[in-house]
Amino acid sequence: MKDMIHKLPNVQMRPAIVLLVLSICVLIIAIGMKPVTNYATYASDLENNIPTEFGDWKTVPQQVQQVSLVSDNNVQNQIYDDVLMRTYVNKEGAKVMLALAYAKEQRQDVKVHQPDICYPAQGFQLLKSQLATFRIAANESSIIGKNQLYASSSHLEAVSYWIRVGDGTFLSGLQMRLKIIKDGLLKQRFDDGMLVRVSSVTQSDVGSESLFKLHEKFLNDLIESVRGNSRKLLVPVAI
Repeated sequence: MKDMIHKLPNVQMRPAIVLLVLSICVLIIAIGMKPVTNYATYASDLENNIPTEFGDWKTVPQQVQQVSLVSDNNVQNQIYDDVLMRTYVNKEGAKVMLALAYAKEQRQDVKVHQPDICYPAQGFQLLKSQLATFRIAANESSIIGKNQLYASSSHLEAVSYWIRVGDGTFLSGLQMRLKIIKDGLLKQRFDDGMLVRVSSVTQSDVGSESLFKLHEKFLNDLIESVRGNSRKLLVPVAI
């Protein structure tokens, strides 16, 4: 009994922490107890629904192996419901590598992996990272993501990406997790998630800004070419 009494003041000194932990537990339990629906009610089928040719772009064989969409290749198929990796080239010879990763249900322990984690895990060094606002003509509002520059032992790689969770785009794992909890509790649904990543190999960091502009042009052309539910997979749409 004395030991219990001595411990009580320590707990009372941290009421905010205790309250936070209890709140998170309540949210998780509430989500688990409530019936939920899925944000997406349609199949992805990226291989067939993402065109191999659009605008000034057409697919070519991949000459550079793309960075995996997860830090551990063995778990990729367990995390994602659909994955697509292609390389496109335009008439000027500029190449853009496209990587799409889709998860139909974003739960607490499953979320789309950020390039910020996957690239360093596969031997790349982050040289530059900046907030990017992608202005996609086919979307009602701008999309928030990142422009980054990575270095490997063989080349530099300019990377542009966004992550859609439900009807929003997010920059961190914490933001995504809070979105998942909120929509699970308040909207009684599981959000889906999509990583839209494009990248280009470059030999100098001087040209990275021009590559970021090329990426935005490519993404505009891509989204414009995709119709119906497949477009909703790539960009956030309120439902």
